[in-house]
Amino acid sequence: MTAREGEMLDALVWRHYGRVDVLPLVLEANRQLARLPVAQMLRLPAGTPVLMPALNDQPVLPLVRIWS
Repeated sequence: MTAREGEMLDALVWRHYGRVDVLPLVLEANRQLARLPVAQMLRLPAGTPVLMPALNDQPVLPLVRIWS
């Protein structure tokens, strides 16, 4: 996955997984992010590649019906 300009890592994780509790797994898979300056870790530069590891326990989001 590729970061958009100024996107925060947790927002990128939410965009991919629909949840943020897997952020530690994403950080573990992307140790190169720890080498970025602190300001860039908070707001990623455009085009920063971020590996999103496969999850074995991805929950299925419940279906919400507005009318019925």
